Amino acid sequence: MRLFYILIVLSLVVITSSVQAEIYRWVDENGKIHFGDKKSKKYDQTTIKPDIHKSTWKRFDISVNLVNVELSQDEIERIQHDVNNIYQFYDQVMFFDFFKTIPVKIHIENNKENYYQHLRQVLGREPSPSRGMYIRKGHQIVVYIREDRNGTFETIKHEASHAIIDSIAPGTPVWLNEGLAEQMETLVVDDQALVIHRHLANHQQVNRQQSLLSLRQLLDLQNSEWRNHSANSNFILQAQSGELVYFLLSSNTGRSFISRVLHEYKRGNRKRSLYLVNENYVGDIMGMEINWQRWLTSGGIESISL
Repeated sequence: MRLFYILIVLSLVVITSSVQAEIYRWVDENGKIHFGDKKSKKYDQTTIKPDIHKSTWKRFDISVNLVNVELSQDEIERIQHDVNNIYQFYDQVMFFDFFKTIPVKIHIENNKENYYQHLRQVLGREPSPSRGMYIRKGHQIVVYIREDRNGTFETIKHEASHAIIDSIAPGTPVWLNEGLAEQMETLVVDDQALVIHRHLANHQQVNRQQSLLSLRQLLDLQNSEWRNHSANSNFILQAQSGELVYFLLSSNTGRSFISRVLHEYKRGNRKRSLYLVNENYVGDIMGMEINWQRWLTSGGIESISL
């Protein structure tokens, strides 16, 4: 059985290569959890599937409040369309149900100084350095228009992801919360399909690093540890988390894993990520590490069509 387990881990890249593939989970006589794509007569297996639901979500009417800012009608419509694409991703790919969900409101200030002044008024304290922020009160996203207007629009998409996670699965660990938000910055609709393009800044920063945290270390960090480590290391953890989520979203197995973990946190599970990896990822943390290292070596892919 040990040999069989090792073979399963080493062959993870090809397991579930098609959408129709079944993943089976079983526990052996020693209490060890196994995963595979073959039916077994010896063990009582369960089929792993995401929490599929019948979608009732429709595109939201997203309000955009401009404070001494001039945007064209096309830019306003782009913001509304972009934010709805984020909701669509979580509804159709992550299988979140948006019944009763309040759509976010977008508040755009004309410069950084007024942006921070608005945050002070709303938060009642000195805000942390940022380019945008999701504020639970009023379910609003606050940003300021930058010279790089496209960067402003990407920040809105980033914060829209945080708004959805905060509303539906608030216990989600920072690595996954930030990793998903980083990927939502590049999400577009191309020929009716949702497409995530490689986040070039994250990809380049990860490739420049001589030593990254192992996935076991990264996924076992407490949220406070993650933030402190990220701030003290030029935010490499944010880049690594973003690239890790991109790697996971690139395969059926990885997308299924992310969906199952998000639904665990949606149900109020408070387990640390490392335990959920061992319970829900094919080949547990060792298999994920092997596939991750192969991904880094190969350079990954340029875009993911969902």
